[in-house]
Amino acid sequence: MKKKLLIIEDEKNLMEALFDFLSDEFEIIKSFDGEEGLEKFYEKTPDLVLLDINMPKITGWDVCREIRKVSNLPIIIMTARDSDIDEYNGLSIGADDYVTKPFNLKILALKIKKLLKIDGNSVYKFANLFFDAKKGEISIKGESKELTRREIQFLEYMFKNKGIIFSRDQLLNEVWGFDFDGDDRVVDTLVRRVRKKLGEYDFILKTIRGMGYVLDENKN
Repeated sequence: MKKKLLIIEDEKNLMEALFDFLSDEFEIIKSFDGEEGLEKFYEKTPDLVLLDINMPKITGWDVCREIRKVSNLPIIIMTARDSDIDEYNGLSIGADDYVTKPFNLKILALKIKKLLKIDGNSVYKFANLFFDAKKGEISIKGESKELTRREIQFLEYMFKNKGIIFSRDQLLNEVWGFDFDGDDRVVDTLVRRVRKKLGEYDFILKTIRGMGYVLDENKN
């Protein structure tokens, strides 16, 4: 399954260039202003945001701040101004990287892959719990449990988006795909299986009544 990139950029020519270059490797979600960008962030749950600063309706600075209130997903800021102040401001409000227009598309793609840890290690840790997405296993105090493909996809997605509540429909789209037309209760079954494998750490996968599921490492 391709990683999802949300590109928030009002320059149509640049948007098309980014789409043409990146769409073979990534699923591209387009947005042409900051307001629409935030809406698509919540609706589509991307893996990375590529964000222009000078945006209509809501600036890139404010979009970055809003995203950082709820998610730690990677954010790359794009700007036409080669300014140390802009770079400092972007990084200080939570952006992970910064590129100045015009930029080399190949270098941008490398930055994206590095932030998404593509071809890198995907190991997530909480206390004595280790989840290795590449190996497809959970290890608790040295005892390993194998995961199915869907369990891996689900758990990695939840670890990458800690603290965000996802509805059944959102999880179906992410783990099963947009063309899935079965019963959404398969999500509940998957959650039960994963909780069982989490053992004493099953509390990190919480049910929010009437809303969905969230990965929250707080015990309360």
